[in-house]
Amino acid sequence: MAKRGRPKKFTPDLKKKIIARMAEGALLVEVCREIECTPQGVWKERQADIEFDRLFELACKNGILVYLDQARENLTNAETRDDVLKFKELLRHAEWQAEKRLIMFQPTVKSELKVDGPMVVGWQVEAPTVLNGEFVEVRARQLSDNKQLSIDR
Repeated sequence: MAKRGRPKKFTPDLKKKIIARMAEGALLVEVCREIECTPQGVWKERQADIEFDRLFELACKNGILVYLDQARENLTNAETRDDVLKFKELLRHAEWQAEKRLIMFQPTVKSELKVDGPMVVGWQVEAPTVLNGEFVEVRARQLSDNKQLSIDR
């Protein structure tokens, strides 16, 4: 871990190294150990530098795919029963990570809604305004009678 005291200076070269290691599938704690900084320091730098944050996110997504490929390869090459069980769990974790972070792995649910007759869509919101504490009313909208509504979620 980083030494206590003055925070580490994130130079452009250091940021490139962080991004490269994350894109290789390394965990942030491993990268921080290598460059002697803290994950909190990286987080603060991401908040301060928008471009670094964008590149860091892309590198994380690529790293998840690399980690997923490595986990599959390790499971394929496992020789002992213990290795198979270990690599199977690591593959499950990689799949979970991919599902949470990468939209291409998220399940999609499509629904179709058919309505006969008029449909009223609306709501009444009780949200106080900042100035006088009154409530806001939102008018309902009416869809025409013969239209079908299709909703993709």
